[in-house]
Amino acid sequence: MEIQVAGAGAGKTTTMSQKVIELREQCDESKIIFCITFTNNAVECINKKLLEHYKTIPQNIVISTIHSFLYNELIKPYYFLLYKKHYKKISVIDLPNDVTAKKYKLSKLENADQLHQTSIPERAKWVIYKKSNDTANIKRNRTIINNTLKEYIGAICIDEAQDVDKDMKVIIEAFDSLDIPLYLMGDPKQDLRGYGCFREIVNNNNESTHYSNNCYRCPQKHLILSNQLISKSEQQISQKSIGELLVCYESETNCKDLINMYNYDLVYISKKQGAFETHNSTSNVQINESVADEIIVAMKHNHPKTSDILIQKASYYYAQILLEKYQECNDKKRAMRDTFKLENLGSNYYASIISSIPDKIERKNDCILLNSIESIKGEEGHNCLFILTSDLASYLFGKKTEENKTKNKLYVALTRSLENLTIFITSDVENKYGKEKIISFFKMFT
Repeated sequence: MEIQVAGAGAGKTTTMSQKVIELREQCDESKIIFCITFTNNAVECINKKLLEHYKTIPQNIVISTIHSFLYNELIKPYYFLLYKKHYKKISVIDLPNDVTAKKYKLSKLENADQLHQTSIPERAKWVIYKKSNDTANIKRNRTIINNTLKEYIGAICIDEAQDVDKDMKVIIEAFDSLDIPLYLMGDPKQDLRGYGCFREIVNNNNESTHYSNNCYRCPQKHLILSNQLISKSEQQISQKSIGELLVCYESETNCKDLINMYNYDLVYISKKQGAFETHNSTSNVQINESVADEIIVAMKHNHPKTSDILIQKASYYYAQILLEKYQECNDKKRAMRDTFKLENLGSNYYASIISSIPDKIERKNDCILLNSIESIKGEEGHNCLFILTSDLASYLFGKKTEENKTKNKLYVALTRSLENLTIFITSDVENKYGKEKIISFFKMFT
């Protein structure tokens, strides 16, 4: 296993693409090089980079998301052989936040031979590694499967490896035990989910871990600030001397006026606070699909002779009305009553639908709508505005130092700008730390 730890703006996509080309040249043409990452956007970026080298992507290079790789290479061909279960569909609907409701929903999908995308790593782990109470026959078949994988997989390259969870970590270790070449590229400082699994992999494989300290995105002024958060081995340097680090205060500046005055490429915040609101991470279409999925089941029960197309159209209509009413009243039960006046829903259907409604509060008319830090990870801009809230301020000013996803959020926030980064100090932060102390802190960097 070879591991590359590279910080923000280190040219990870270019490095990953070069590694794929190198591995293809080294291995047997009959074997496949898999390059996998966590988002469709990252897949497109790597694909574009490889097309700069190849006129067309060679057949023995496969670029895909991690979920697609696990499903197509492990679950689809082998899961039935081991566990006599065939999945007809992959579900991407939103799951309820409530643990009990979530388990109930996953169970319903399982009974309908549907595999939710969040369960893919676990099922894939059972294929290549183990599941508790596996029979001797399952173990023998797994050995055959693993030998087959060794025959046709030339190497596996994993991009954005900081997003690896505990199940994927086991899968990586299983592939490594099969002596399949592995190349992991990632940045533990950008683990915004708090898994910590990539950091564990790095710590367990120090001898094969390399660090890239160059940053081609941010000016050195910004890195001096972000380097305060991280270990010496991962601190970055930049040859860019242009750019500014600016600080302004909510007590002196209206944020809306600031946003309107300057053409910011990215405006972002850790979490909603006061007048600041983040974009919903889930689009309306996805929410409607999740809610509509539950309504469809109820409608089919109430109208068994109605065509599937009409049922689907009616369900999506009801889903939209339900969400709008919930936004208006912020009461799920009331929204349900107002939406389904003409439908007699059984208690089971009622409970399933209400649990699928997202916990979304109506936004104030005067709110300032911003991007969350999670949503802008991987993005960059010449002119960025970062709204500093108290949760991240405690790490910026050194009051807290422990490694966690909150600290990682701060690192991501400080490393988005190609040129100018403005840090907007909220009133809560100013009141907590005092303006004089804040000014004194930033004198070291501005």
